Amino acid sequence: FMDAAFGATPEIEVVELERCEKCGGTGATPGTEPVVCPTCRGMCQVTKSSGFFTVSSTCPHCSGAGRIIESPCKGCRGAGKAQKIKSMQIKIPPGVETGSRLRLRGEGEEGEFGGPRGDLYVFIHVKPHEFFERDGNDIICRIPVPMTIAALGGTIEVPTLNGNEKIKMPRGTQHGKVFRLKGKGVPHLRGYGRGDQLVQTLIEIPTKLNKKEEKLLEELAKLRGEI
Repeated sequence: FMDAAFGATPEIEVVELERCEKCGGTGATPGTEPVVCPTCRGMCQVTKSSGFFTVSSTCPHCSGAGRIIESPCKGCRGAGKAQKIKSMQIKIPPGVETGSRLRLRGEGEEGEFGGPRGDLYVFIHVKPHEFFERDGNDIICRIPVPMTIAALGGTIEVPTLNGNEKIKMPRGTQHGKVFRLKGKGVPHLRGYGRGDQLVQTLIEIPTKLNKKEEKLLEELAKLRGEI
């Protein structure tokens, strides 16, 4: 969660197909070479004529490769590529969220027959935080507030992404009241500035009272005409 908010450079492992070291990517047993397909003569397609029409289709003998491997490499079974695990460090920019996609140019698999490498796409999944929730670039949290502070007013400390901040509660703060901390949210992924942090109050009602506390509350209720 925090890495998604402020960015990170984690190391990841990627399973990819690399050029087979035994055959050098030819797919043939070392010392041998693929031969031209006798059916399509290396054209990858076969042509059939029917009356005035000519239809071209992928060669069924070589599957469009234009060549045949008579003695497949035992390391890659004729594929020319073998599966490998590659470790690499990636840079996650601040402000990413679940579903964000990172494109790493040239970090994909090798192209066919020695072609250039493709790109690697990394899809982000952000783990939930035990305290904060995220709504776009805003951060939401819920803070328990003693009923005495809610009634009389006071100051409470609130955790933020950058440490604790103090919020001044006015007298008569109600349950569910939302306070906004400007610029304390998540940085914008493509742009400047940050979102806000929304702090919702949860007024705590004591479940256990001693005799003195009960008496004081009863006196307050009588003064307010509630009992």
